[in-house]
Amino acid sequence: MEHKGSRYLVFCRGLSSLVCAACSVIICVLGLVSVYVVYDGLLANREPAELDELRAQLGEESSFSWAAGMVAWIRIDGTHIDYPVMQARDNKWYLTRDYLGRDAVSGSVFLDYRNSADFGDGLSIIYGHRMNGDLMFSDIAKFADSGFFLSHRSGRLITPVYDVALTAVEHRVLLAEDDVYRNLSKENLGLGDGRYLLLSTCNRSGRMKRDVLVMKIEQ
Repeated sequence: MEHKGSRYLVFCRGLSSLVCAACSVIICVLGLVSVYVVYDGLLANREPAELDELRAQLGEESSFSWAAGMVAWIRIDGTHIDYPVMQARDNKWYLTRDYLGRDAVSGSVFLDYRNSADFGDGLSIIYGHRMNGDLMFSDIAKFADSGFFLSHRSGRLITPVYDVALTAVEHRVLLAEDDVYRNLSKENLGLGDGRYLLLSTCNRSGRMKRDVLVMKIEQ
């Protein structure tokens, strides 16, 4: 009986060691995951370091260089929206890449690939992530407040060819499957003559909704 008891005791000790080892591995894995999530979050809320330099150079034609894929620069006065507008062969590329094509959780502000790069269409859609820290297109949601809207209506669209004024027309919340995203038609929004921009970003109330700001391109 003593012999069997000793074997049982050894077995229990071995099992206990295995359980402890397994728990240690799980704790380590959870720790690594937590570190990655925090690191990923920090990256998501950080702009490319070169953007501030580009912003400073934008008014100096001699020093500003248009990067490959960059079709314009958009600014909305009094907001944090002050970014290059990119365009690719699809609407996926710049979701996770910065303006230099490097991997970036925050992606880039980009023009719908179906739109003309010279913004000659009646409605041009520009997309941008809604990030924390007032980055990218997070300020679009603020236009839902009438006071903010009325005091932040002006902006500029700068392209390699021309520089034009923008005027905010309205803020809306659209469904992600709205017809306007399929046919790029300003008639879907009841807009009149002229050319318009639709700045689109995610709405915090749900994945299927979009905060949008309609801006008119002044002639």
